[in-house]
Amino acid sequence: MAKGYQNYRGRRSLGSWLLIILLVLVLAAACLFLFAQLNASYADDGRIYLELPYFGRVYLPTPAPSQPEEEEDPEPAAPPVQLVIDDPEPTPEPEPEPEPEPVDLFGEHHLAELSALPGDGVELTQGLAAQGASGFVYTVRNNAGEIFWASPTGQPKAVKTGEEETERLRAFCGTEGLLSVARFNVLHDSYYAFANMKDAAICQKGGYVWYDNHSYHWLEPEKELARQYVTGLAAECAQLGFDELLLEELCYPTRGNTYKIGYQNNTMEKKDALAQLLTEIRAAVEPYGTKVSLLLTEAQLAGENQEESGVDLATLLPLADGVYVQTADPAAALAALAAPEGVESWPEVVLMTAEPGENENWCIPAA
Repeated sequence: MAKGYQNYRGRRSLGSWLLIILLVLVLAAACLFLFAQLNASYADDGRIYLELPYFGRVYLPTPAPSQPEEEEDPEPAAPPVQLVIDDPEPTPEPEPEPEPEPVDLFGEHHLAELSALPGDGVELTQGLAAQGASGFVYTVRNNAGEIFWASPTGQPKAVKTGEEETERLRAFCGTEGLLSVARFNVLHDSYYAFANMKDAAICQKGGYVWYDNHSYHWLEPEKELARQYVTGLAAECAQLGFDELLLEELCYPTRGNTYKIGYQNNTMEKKDALAQLLTEIRAAVEPYGTKVSLLLTEAQLAGENQEESGVDLATLLPLADGVYVQTADPAAALAALAAPEGVESWPEVVLMTAEPGENENWCIPAA
């Protein structure tokens, strides 16, 4: 035998054989599991079976369903404890809330002008109470013809308020015991007048729409379309629930190049055209119980530029429920607005303590 090392043939240990057997079993189990997943089926009774060649259908054992534990009968509930009270005192009935006193439009009241709508009714009443006011004035149409409610008939570009604010305004107007006044500019309008210059606007002698010293336009009260537009808006304000409609600038323009205005086709005197419009506004809001008042300047009260403005107090005042005037001389204003002898229909007078637009408590009752 050649000398040198021979290959060693060692014996495997028992642990090695056990590990090999375990691996073979795991591999066989995995193969059976995969085979079962691929070939398993369910019988109608819910059992699982294998479809094997030569052996046919072989059912697999399934665990028996667990039996639900029987619930113990609950103990009977104890009878309710009844308390017996001898001679119980009767529950007093709640006292009815006092009804709000009706608002006197021209009695003891103070008005606060709102520059914007409060967030809700609580904020409104608290703000008015802080100023000692029993009502509010809110501008619904200004001297540019802008409209501050969701008007369905207003010139579309003139409407500046949506439905949400309109509903809030409607709720404020419906507050019991609170006087609501809509400040409404009548004839100063840059939207509808420009869109309908021939049929509704005050025009220049050449036919083009006239503009004042602020480049604003005006409506011509003698023209039927202008009156229809204004009275329709007034009726919408009354439908919102306002107690009073305070008409501002119910007059012809007096500032700017008024000599350029073409009145040559007018058929009525200015005072009569204004009276006709005021009468139609009253008729439009009457079904809603809304009062109609006039907001006068001290110049109008003194009769200045009467021929140009068309404001004739003897003609207009009998058609109004009230007249508001800002004046530094209340005694003179009351004397000028006193009802003539024998005249039954005459407006109540409200003197203003501040210039309109200053957002103050600016209305006081007449002395």
